[in-house]
Amino acid sequence: MNALPLDTRSPSPAPTTQTTPSGWRSRLDALLRSWHYPREEKRDLRLDVLRGFAVFVMVVDHFGGASWLYLITGNNRFFTSGAEAFVLISGMVVGLVYGNIAKREGLKAAVVKALQRAWTLYRLTIVMTLGFAALSGFFRLPWARGVDMGDPLTFTLNVLILHQTFYLADIPMMYTIFMALAPSGLWLLYHNQGRLLMLASFLVWLGFQIVNSAQIAIWATIGNTTFHPAAWQLIFAWAMVVGYHRDAIWAMMAKLPRLSYFLFSTLLFLWLVHLYSTGMNTLAKLYPGLDVNLIVNELFNKGNVSVGRILATVIVFQFGYLALTYFWIPIQKVLGWLFLPLGQNSLYSYTMHVVVIGLFYVVLPYLPVDVTEHGIINTGLQLGTLLLLWVMIKRSFAFNIRVGAKSLDS
Repeated sequence: MNALPLDTRSPSPAPTTQTTPSGWRSRLDALLRSWHYPREEKRDLRLDVLRGFAVFVMVVDHFGGASWLYLITGNNRFFTSGAEAFVLISGMVVGLVYGNIAKREGLKAAVVKALQRAWTLYRLTIVMTLGFAALSGFFRLPWARGVDMGDPLTFTLNVLILHQTFYLADIPMMYTIFMALAPSGLWLLYHNQGRLLMLASFLVWLGFQIVNSAQIAIWATIGNTTFHPAAWQLIFAWAMVVGYHRDAIWAMMAKLPRLSYFLFSTLLFLWLVHLYSTGMNTLAKLYPGLDVNLIVNELFNKGNVSVGRILATVIVFQFGYLALTYFWIPIQKVLGWLFLPLGQNSLYSYTMHVVVIGLFYVVLPYLPVDVTEHGIINTGLQLGTLLLLWVMIKRSFAFNIRVGAKSLDS
C-alpha cells in the first residue's frame, strides 16, 4: 500500500467566529434557539401563562376606573378580551386532559371526571352568584341597580336552576354549562367524530347569529346580556377538538416555514392593534361611503361572538402562543412569576378577584375622594389587586374552602 503524500503546505489560520458575519449569525441563532420553549415539558406551561394573562386582563377591566393598564387590556373595547381567551384555553385543556384520560383509561373514566368537574363548577357558580348578589344588594353597589332581588326565595331558586345570573358570575355559569356538555363532545371525539362536533357547534352558533337570541335561547338566563352559551360554545367546542388532536395538528404545523409563519401571525396581530388604535380611521378613508364603525361593531360583536371576534381571538392567541414558543426564556423571567401562578389557579384567581372588587366598592363611598377617577392611583390599585391574588395563591389562602375553585390541573 502506498503511503499518502504529506501535505507540506503551511496550514491556513482558522477563521475567527468573533469577526466573521457567519460567526455572529451562528451565535445569534444559538441564542435565539436557547430561548425556545423546552420540548421536554410534560405540561404546556405556555397555556398557563396565556391563561394568566387572560386573568390579568379580566381583573383590570372588571376593577374599572381610569387606568394606564387599558393600553394593554383594551378596557373591554378591543376586538377580543380576556373572556374569549379563557374560554378558548379552557376548551383546549378539556380536549387535551380529558381526551388523554379517555385514551388511557377509557371514555367512562373521562366522562366521570368531567362531570365531577362540572359539579364543582356548579357549586362555585351558586356560591359566587348568591354571595356576590347579597353583598352588592345590601350595600347598593353600582352593578346591583336595576336588578330585581325583591323576592330572595325566587331569586335563589332561579340561580339554583341556572335561570338567573349576576354581574361577574356569568362567566363561571357559562363555563359550568360547557363542562356539563363536555362529555357529549368527548364521546364524539373518542369515536373519531370531531368533524361532526365542529359542524353541530357551528350550526348552533350560526342559528344564534340568524335568529333573534331571545327566540333561540334553550334556557334563557335573567341578567345574562353578553355570555350566551349558544354563541360562545363555538370557541369552546372547536378548541376542544384542537386540544384532543393536538399532537397531530402540531406535527402538521411543524412542516410549515416557522419563521414565515410567526412573522405572518405577528403582522396580523399588529394589524388588529393598528385598527383599534386608529379607531378604524384607515378603513373609513379607504371606504368613505360606508359606515365603517357600524360594520366593525357588527363584525366584532361580543354578545353574539361574531365572526370577526372569533378571528381576532384566534389571531391574538396564535401570536401569543408562538411568541411564548420562540421567546419563552426572556418572557418567563420577566412575566412568568406573575402570570404562571394566576394561570395555574385561574378559577381561584377569578373567584377571589370578585371578592376583592366587591369589598373595595363597599369601602369606596367612605373614602374622601373617588380614587377610581385618578389614573395613577387606580392603576396602582389594580396592580395591587393582582399582587394580592399572587400572594394569596403563594400562601394557599382559603384553598381548603374554595369550593373547588382551583383551575384544572392541566
